[in-house]
This record gives sequence, structure tokens and C-alpha cells, in this order.
Amino acid sequence: MPHTVSAGTIEIKPHVHTDAIFDDEVKIFIFNVSLLLESHEQGSVGVKVISANTEVATVTDEIFIIPENKQSNITVTIYGSFLGETALKFLVNKSLNGTIRGDNVDWYDYTETYKLVVKRDSRPIDTAFTVSIIILVCLANVAMGCKTDLAVVKSTLKRPIAPLTGLASQFILMPLIAFSLGLAFKLDAPLAFGLFAMGCSPGGAASNIYTHLLDGDVSLSVTMTFVSTVASLGFIPMWLYSLGINYIYKGAGSIKIPYQNIITSLLGLLVPVGIGILIQKKKPNWAKNIVKCVPYVTALFLVFVFTVGVYANLYIFRVMTPVVLLSGALAPYLGFAFGALVAFIARQSKKNILTIAIETGIQNTGIAIVLLKVSLPPPDSDISITPPITSAIFTPIPMVIAIIIHMIRKRMQKKSLHQHETNVTMLDDTYPDNMDKNVVEMKFEEVPITDKAGEEKGKGDHL
Repeated sequence: MPHTVSAGTIEIKPHVHTDAIFDDEVKIFIFNVSLLLESHEQGSVGVKVISANTEVATVTDEIFIIPENKQSNITVTIYGSFLGETALKFLVNKSLNGTIRGDNVDWYDYTETYKLVVKRDSRPIDTAFTVSIIILVCLANVAMGCKTDLAVVKSTLKRPIAPLTGLASQFILMPLIAFSLGLAFKLDAPLAFGLFAMGCSPGGAASNIYTHLLDGDVSLSVTMTFVSTVASLGFIPMWLYSLGINYIYKGAGSIKIPYQNIITSLLGLLVPVGIGILIQKKKPNWAKNIVKCVPYVTALFLVFVFTVGVYANLYIFRVMTPVVLLSGALAPYLGFAFGALVAFIARQSKKNILTIAIETGIQNTGIAIVLLKVSLPPPDSDISITPPITSAIFTPIPMVIAIIIHMIRKRMQKKSLHQHETNVTMLDDTYPDNMDKNVVEMKFEEVPITDKAGEEKGKGDHL
């Protein structure tokens, strides 16, 4: 839109319309500037470009001189500092005689601004990290199949109190917990929506591993993961199209539910577990050895997440304010607590309470991240995945602590039981002083069965 400059007009348009730049990228933007002066006016006009938010993008400090009654292209160098959205503002000096006096020149804003989005570029390390995580999770699921008892799964489905209790915790408690945390901490819309999307996405594969390592009910865990993944096809859209776009992120418009990714996640659970069950039936010795490898695969998984995963997502730490960190950590922790409480109220066994608590607190952050990436416009799509990633970082902490404590207790109990079985304590002092009162070794000699004559003959030979 033309803008009046004293007795003339000036118009600024992008040469090629593009409003996106990657973080840490330097990009050239070209704008076409038209200056039309009245017949009695002479001279030129100075134009410069600034960024409304220098934390998102910066512009080289340069003044462009536009000759009178001419069209000129100005080349602006922009650096994408960090994810976000800013506006390029055009400043025009009032003097029409071409005199540029540095900071003393009076500038005014051009009527229109140019929207600029800084988003994140996909890198090879991101792909490598994702593929590696998928492989590790599939291996862990094969091990879960090696320990899954189909008879127990069938029995669980016939008496579905435990799975239904878990389903209620996963699809009622967790979304409401995530929604409440977003309100309580007054998170920005993209961050609150990201936290809520994660709360609506249960069925994380890691829950099966933690259940195994903590001696929970693996068959129930696998059953719950399967049921929740299938149920998410309906429950995720229900929550996002109700609370999600009406109260949290009103500008989301049409949310794209990643049905393909949910189905892929379901296959990623069923196929490896099925392979594990097959190995258990055909090669039971192989199954035992595979199950023994679970702690090592888990350790490798955690090391990989906290090294390569952190490096691949370093930008997230700039978005992770204390409030975001706290909300991302509290979501799974409250899930563990309330999941256990609901299971306790439903009068479940200790094993089932542990399993339901784990299944409730651990979310399928992969589904949530894909959903946010394809549903929200950049840079909100990149910013909104911060809560799921924060949650993924904090979730293993109590699990690892619990596993270490559990393993120490198991070793101590095993050692105590071994000592109890091999040592017999002397309970009285009737033995001579030179005897070992700690251990009494008794030897019995087998008496052969003989006939009466032989018995009479050997009467005095044996005790």
C-alpha cells in the first residue's frame, strides 16, 4: 500500500514472497521500493529495515537511498536468531533532499510490516536419533513378548477391571492433569497445547520395560499399552477438538490427528511383541537370554536419550523456562501418583497398582510430537513440542531411582535367603566348648534292607 512521504508517496513490496527462515541461518531478502514525488519535489529518501523482536531475528544496520521517481530493489541481510515470529519494520526518513544525518534523522514507520517466521531445520542427526530410538524400543518390545503370558492376557481381557481402571486413568486423569497444569502455570498457548496433547497420548512403549524391571505385571502392561493405543484413535480427537482448540489454542483451526503414526505405533508394539511370544514358544532358552538383556537395552536407551537426544534438541533448552520444566516434570509424576491411587481405590493387587501407575504416567511423546508438528504452523509447531520433550527427559528419573532401589532390595533378600538356607544356628549350649556352635553337620549312613537272619546278624553293626 502506498504511503505518503511529505508531498510524495512510497511503496514497499517483497520481490519474492517468503516469510520463513531457519534458526542460525543467514538469508537475503529483496524488497522492491517505489518512490513517486510531486513535480516540485526533488531528492531521494532513506529507508532502513529493523526487526521488531531481535531475539528472534536481526537485520544488518544499513540505510538504503531511494532515488526520486525511481523503483529500486533493496537487499536486506537477515539472521535467524531463534524460533519465533517477528515483524520486519520499514523506517523512512522525512527529508526528501537526500541528506542522511545518521541518528539525527527523523524516521517514521511505514504503514505495513512484513511477517517473518524463524523455524527449525531438520538435520541428519534428528533422523539418526529417531531411527535409533525406534530400533531400541522394538528390541525392548521383543523382550517383553518373551515374557508375556498369553494365558494371563486372555484372563485379563475376560476380567477387564484392571485394564478399564488404567484406561480411565490414562484418558480422563492425564488430559485433565495436563490441562490444569497449563492453566496453573499460565503457559503460552503453544506450550499449553503441547502439554495437553502429550497428556492425551498414552501408550508409551517404555512403560513395558519399566514394568518388567520393577517386577510388575508385564502381561497387564502389554495389554494396557495395546488397548490405550487403539483407544487413542478416538480419545485424542475428542479431547483436542473440545478443550484443545476451544480453550487452549484457539488459532489451531483444523487439527490433524496423525492416524497413520498412531497405527504405526500400534504395529510397532504388536509385531515385536508377537515375535517375542513366538520365540518364547519355539525357543524358550533364547527367550530367557533375551529377557536378561532388558536391563542393558534400557541402560543403552537412557544413555542415548541423555546424550545424543539432548544434543539433537539443544534448542529446546532455550525455551525451557523454570515454569515449563516444572510443568513438564509434574505431568508424569502426578500421573504416577493418581494412577496408583485410582488402582488402589479399585482394589487392585500390588502388582497391578504398580503397573497401572506406570502406564498412566508414561505417555507416548512420539505421537504427541508428530501431532504438534503437522497441526500447528511454525514456529508454534517447534515451540509446542517443548513440554513433551521436557516430560520425556524427566520421566525416567523416578523410574531409574525405583529400579535401583528395587534391585538392591532383591539382592539383599536373595543373600539373606541364601544364608538362612545354608546356616543352622545352634540354639543351646549343651555342646562341648571345642565344638563349632555355628554349624552342625549331621551324617546319616544308609542301612541296607536285609532278610531276618541278616538283620539279626547285623544288628549291632549299624545305628
